[in-house]
This record gives sequence, C-alpha cells and structure tokens, in this order.
Amino acid sequence: MKKIFFLIILFIFQFNSSAQEFNAGILSGLSTTQVSGDNLAGYNKAGLIIGGFVNRDISQSLALQIEMMYIQKGSSNPKVENLIAEINLEYIEIPLILILKSSEKINFDFGIHISALIDGYYKDIYGILENQIEFSDYEFGAIGGIAYKLNEKMSLCTRLSNSIIPIANHASGQTYRLNKGKYNTGLNFIISYKL
Repeated sequence: MKKIFFLIILFIFQFNSSAQEFNAGILSGLSTTQVSGDNLAGYNKAGLIIGGFVNRDISQSLALQIEMMYIQKGSSNPKVENLIAEINLEYIEIPLILILKSSEKINFDFGIHISALIDGYYKDIYGILENQIEFSDYEFGAIGGIAYKLNEKMSLCTRLSNSIIPIANHASGQTYRLNKGKYNTGLNFIISYKL
C-alpha cells in the first residue's frame, strides 16, 4: 500500500514541476459500486478512492486531465442470511478525462479509464471462497460526470463509470448478445484539490 501512495505522489509532483501550463492536485472520495451478473443488485459496495491528477487547458472551454488513483470496487451482499458471495476488487486506475467547462462553477467530465487489478476475490459469510472464477487483470471503462467548483482550489465531482469489456466470465460460462460476463458499474463521489 505504501508503494501505491508513493507512486501517486511521484506522479503528481513530476508533472507539477515540469511545466507551468500544467495543473496538478490530489483527490479522494468514495466509490459505490455493483457488479452486473453477480445475482446481487444495488450500489451496496462502498470503497475508498485516493490519488492525484494533472490537467491542462486546451481552450477556454476545454481541458484534458489524466488521473492516477487507488480505487476499491465490487459488490456487497446486505442480506447476511443470503449465501450469495460478494466481490471485493482493488485497482490502480488511470482515467483520461475531457473536461467541458460549462460555466465558472460547473464542469462536465467525459472519458475512458484503464485499471490494473491489484487484488480480487469472492467472499461470503464464511470467508474468502477459493477456486472461483478468475478476474481479468485489466478493466477498460467509460466515464461521465459533473463537477462543481467550490473555489479556485477545490471541486466536488460525481461520476458514473462502467466497464466496456467484462471483468470476469459468468459462472456458467454462457454469453448472450451484449451480455458477455460480469461488468463493474460505479457511482463515485470525489473531492479534488488543486496544488
């Protein structure tokens, strides 16, 4: 975990010191996620988001931002009597975001992300389940969101993200049309601070 935080700090300061036209900052927040195809429903899995960002204005109304963050995803089973396993996933995620500056206070975010799986497992009330379906080492996804600037340094952002390709196969191995397996869906709440 210490190595992850070191990489994020190094990422921020490398870009922040390299050129004046780049802006860098830190971000943290809460992810609420679910996994389609896991027989559970709802954004019941809460996780941590922590990382950094670097952005640059392209024009008065557009900016390009790259982020690097540690994020927890998966699904949670709120009914303890139900033996359906929940999913715990940890990623290093790199989103590439196009920021549309709608007004002085409101921005819209659109982008993609690639995530590298650090750890992933199934768990039920008896503990971690062995010999379950393996998770993909990488996740590719799309992002959309809205941000509100509190002041010149701080913003609040709400984003919806979804996997484009499956993170794991269905237990049966079956596919149907666009339903090729399990997909992450996240509703994230982020506070960012510009350094």
